[in-house]
Amino acid sequence: MRKQILGLTNNLKYYYYKRPISMCKGIDALRGMIMNEFQMNPEDGSVFVFISNNHKIIKLLHYERNVYTLYIRKVYGARFIYPIYNPEKDIYELDWKRLCRLVEGYRYTRYNT
Repeated sequence: MRKQILGLTNNLKYYYYKRPISMCKGIDALRGMIMNEFQMNPEDGSVFVFISNNHKIIKLLHYERNVYTLYIRKVYGARFIYPIYNPEKDIYELDWKRLCRLVEGYRYTRYNT
């Protein structure tokens, strides 16, 4: 398993937004969602992951050294699906292994572990 992909590493924290969003949203709109809905500071070094309404595009927003980076990935002939929901924590879990699969274009037919 890779230790780094697209400048992201396995020691960062990854947060997955619960609902699909419009992919028209840019950095500023996503920052606002993080502050208002996650109640978090988007500049804490974490990576925030968003999925499109049709589940074919993901966006990852990351802040590092005074710079925001917005990664966009799109799949053809498949769809991204939600990570596993943890009702005890009320979050969707996204670990490094699953994030790598998303970023590398792994095509899901169901959620593989």
